[in-house]
Amino acid sequence: MRALLVPSGSIDLSPVEFLLRQLGMTPTRAGDDEAAVTAFHLSPYPLVLVGMDDAGERVVLVRALRASPRGTRATILLVARPEQMERMWPVLESGADDFLLLPLDEASATLRLRLAERKSTRRPETPPANLSLDGLGTILLRESPVPTCITTREGDAFVEVNDACTRLIGYSREELLWRTPVDLNLWESPVEPDRLAALFRQQGVLRGVETRVRTKSGELRHVLMFAGLAEFAGMPHIVTMFADLTERKQLQDRLLLADRMASVGTLAAGVAHEINNPLAYVTANLGYAHEELVRQLERWPKEPVEGLPPSAPLKSVCVALSEALHGADRVQTIVRDLKTFSRETQESVRAVDVKKVLDSTINLAAGEIRQRARLVKEYGEDVPLVRGNDSRLGQVFLNLLVNAAQALPSDGDSEHHEIRVLTRMAGPGQVAVEVSDTGMGIAPELIGRIFDPFFTTKPPGVGTGLGLSICHNLITAMGGELHVRSDLGRGSTFQVLLPAATTAEEPYVPEPIPTTVTEGPRGRVLVIDDEPMLCSALERILRPHHDVVLTTLAAEALPQLEAGAHFDLILCDLMMPRMSGMDFHAALQRLRPDLIGRIIFLTGGAFTPQAKTFLERVPNRRVEKPFNARALLAVTREVLAARG
Repeated sequence: MRALLVPSGSIDLSPVEFLLRQLGMTPTRAGDDEAAVTAFHLSPYPLVLVGMDDAGERVVLVRALRASPRGTRATILLVARPEQMERMWPVLESGADDFLLLPLDEASATLRLRLAERKSTRRPETPPANLSLDGLGTILLRESPVPTCITTREGDAFVEVNDACTRLIGYSREELLWRTPVDLNLWESPVEPDRLAALFRQQGVLRGVETRVRTKSGELRHVLMFAGLAEFAGMPHIVTMFADLTERKQLQDRLLLADRMASVGTLAAGVAHEINNPLAYVTANLGYAHEELVRQLERWPKEPVEGLPPSAPLKSVCVALSEALHGADRVQTIVRDLKTFSRETQESVRAVDVKKVLDSTINLAAGEIRQRARLVKEYGEDVPLVRGNDSRLGQVFLNLLVNAAQALPSDGDSEHHEIRVLTRMAGPGQVAVEVSDTGMGIAPELIGRIFDPFFTTKPPGVGTGLGLSICHNLITAMGGELHVRSDLGRGSTFQVLLPAATTAEEPYVPEPIPTTVTEGPRGRVLVIDDEPMLCSALERILRPHHDVVLTTLAAEALPQLEAGAHFDLILCDLMMPRMSGMDFHAALQRLRPDLIGRIIFLTGGAFTPQAKTFLERVPNRRVEKPFNARALLAVTREVLAARG
């Protein structure tokens, strides 16, 4: 039998070489480790004897020998001195079979060499064809698109892997062979090997066991495992196949999130509508009282007048009303955010420069960022314009930047933390915007919930849990995607993917809300709304400028209109019981088509498909609840002026 001897600086292999010749074996010395690996690749050596070095670092050599096409059929023995025994265990674990101690005990050494010879001769030179390293089985294994590996039955060390497996987990074949999954920290949880081993012992196979493996880059991949025993190189081994479920899982998660968003959208639109109705008359009445009080105070004598109370208490009331209006505006903002879940707000989409949006947003968030982290901007030079809405993108980027800042400690040690904003091409026709932080990251069990509405890890009163949900909804509505990657203890990255713009579009300029109301023609106005208090609020706003008739039922107004009652303007709620604004419009079309153009619709949320389609179809003006009194008066003046 041929034997390859690999010397080291501290071990004299001459006694071993002499004994091998006595036993009828043919020893060959290699000049160094590299020459040994080359010789082993070129010619079969059933027996390899490796001299331990002073540091005991022979793991790399043994793994290199085992990684050879003939590596599994050879017997590898270590040759060491007794004081080196403590350092032998890692080398044995890496693939060495046994050891000889110097000085040689001839009887013991002869027995070990004969056992090694018998072990090698029992390993067939040509293993069974179905799993032969040189046969069809290996060709099929290596060419298979399914990630597959073969491990030893005892230590679970890799003895063969195919290219699909190396692509899945990111390690090269040489990095994997004769190392164990535990060595490479491949399992997500340290208890996972014990769980899988217990299942294998109970069932003898693994059929479709779901788990997660960690790649070389640290990414976790969802896989479905199938494993069983098979003969390989003449010995029982474990053959394992992995079906990569990561993309399917991500798609399922996105579909589940979309389904949850759709459900929340239906609920949110209804809630927004119910809140907007009372909020409309609360805001209208507060605004009316505040403006009326301001007018009174402007006429109040500056000097004390006998019998007239001082103006100071009234000024305090004026301040209180102003603060109440501010609170109502905050409620209005929350309701508007809720309405984004219903996709009711159709913001214009156009070509947008994300760099400009990011710069303006960073300026807004500078106060939050400055005390917590250094800001690093990496804007790709080749990034084109994207299709989106600049105000909505600004809302998303601001939320992500503030969240990134709040993920960092507020101890003023900003030099040790970083927030990075990056833009780059993510693929053909797709632009990526990434906001990364070096905070504590997000726990794996929470990653799947962070886009859920009302889910928050912030203390009570600090956040509503709507921010990321709204961001996800806005980006999806613009045809983009929002993803998150996080490494617990190291930070998180939120990635926004947006479609690149194909053509530049004219920027959208919103209509300004008037700050003053100029007097226009006085008219006769019919107000139809099922909220009596909103009717009263509208009357207070309109009465100084128009003659007002109120009703809470659209059906009650139709007989008067059919009889020829004259109205210059009709303010009609869109969503009402019994007869909606849409039904009223259809009835009026039959009875008095001359009044159709005089309708202004009041809407607290067109949350049904019919209502959305109706508003898109008719040219009538509309006013969103809760409304600004000045804006309402301006719209009535414009419609009256247009009617002549």
